[in-house]
Amino acid sequence: MNSPMLLEALRELEKEKGISVDESISILEKAIMSAYKNKTGERNVEIVINRLSGEIEAYQLLEVVEKVENENLQISLEEALKIKPDAVVGDIIKKKMNIKKLGRFAVQVAKQVLIQKIREIEKEKQYERYSELVGRVVVAEVLKVTPEWLDIRIGKLETHLPKKEWIPGEEFEQSDLIKVYVREVKKDKKGPKIIVSRTDPEFVVGLLKLEVPEIEQGIVEIVKVVREPGVRTKVAVTSKDPKVDPVGACIGHEGSRIAAVLREVKMEKIDIIKWSDDPKELIANALLPASVIDVEILDYESKASRVLVAPNQLSLAIGKAGQNARLAAKLTGWKIDIKPVMNA
Repeated sequence: MNSPMLLEALRELEKEKGISVDESISILEKAIMSAYKNKTGERNVEIVINRLSGEIEAYQLLEVVEKVENENLQISLEEALKIKPDAVVGDIIKKKMNIKKLGRFAVQVAKQVLIQKIREIEKEKQYERYSELVGRVVVAEVLKVTPEWLDIRIGKLETHLPKKEWIPGEEFEQSDLIKVYVREVKKDKKGPKIIVSRTDPEFVVGLLKLEVPEIEQGIVEIVKVVREPGVRTKVAVTSKDPKVDPVGACIGHEGSRIAAVLREVKMEKIDIIKWSDDPKELIANALLPASVIDVEILDYESKASRVLVAPNQLSLAIGKAGQNARLAAKLTGWKIDIKPVMNA
C-alpha cells in the first residue's frame, strides 16, 4: 500500500467506476484512521495519503506544553521546535508516526471499508443516473415471463413489471422489447429499484412526447389525461402558438403520430381533444367521438350539466359500460347527464 501501485489501482477504479482518485483517497484516509482508532483507542491521529507517491503517512496530533504529563497527547516545546521552528505553547503539532503501528488488522479493515464505500458510491451514482428517467417512457427488455410479473431490464438494471401494471389482454415473450413508464426510482440496500407501469395515464403522455416534438418543445401542452387501461384514454391538449393546432399535431399527417402510440397500447382507444376554459365547449369536446347538439349548465357551483345528443349518438356518447361518459366527467370535472333529443 506504500507504493505507486495504490495510485495505479485507484486510477483504474476511476476509469471503471467513475469514482475520482481524490474521492477514493479521502475514503481510504478516513477508513484507515477509523480502523487504527478502533484498534488502539487513540483519537489524536491523522492519516494522509500522498497524492503524488501513494505513500501512507500517519501523524500523531500533540499539544505543545511546557511540561509533558501524557506522552500520547502532549509534546514538549523543545521537541516541538524540532518539528516546527515557530511552535509555541498551545499549538497542535503533527508528529510523524511509524506506519507499522497501524498493523495488518487495521489495514485489512481499511480495505474492507473502502470496498464498502465504493459500493455505496456506485449505488448512489446509479441511483442518480436512473432517477433522471422518472416521468419518462423508456425501452425495456423482457428477461422472463411469469404469471404474476415480467422480469425486465432497463439499461443495466433489472426490475419487475407486475401483472397489475400490464394493459389488460397483453401477452409477452422473452426477449421482447417493450416500452414502460418510469413512475419512481427508490433507494434500496441492493441498489436503486425502478418502479414501472404500462397502465399509468402518464404512460400515454410519455408515448405522445416520443412522437410529438411540439410537446417536447413546449408548444403543445397536455393539460389533463384520464385513462381506463385497455379501454380508452382521453387527452386534453392546448397550444401556446395560435398557428399550431394541438389536436392535429398529436394526430400527425394521416394519423401517423397517433398510430405509433396506438400500436403500443394495442386495442385501447385514444381521444385527443382540445382543452377549453369554456365548460360548455370543454364538455362537448370531452364526449368525442360523439357529436353533441347542446350543453346546458344546470349548476355552476356543483358543476352539473346536461348534454343533448341525437338519438343515434346516445350510445356513442355514453360508451360501452358508460366508459366514454365516465372519462369525460373525470376529464372535465363536471357531472354530465346525457339526454337524447328526439326531434334532432
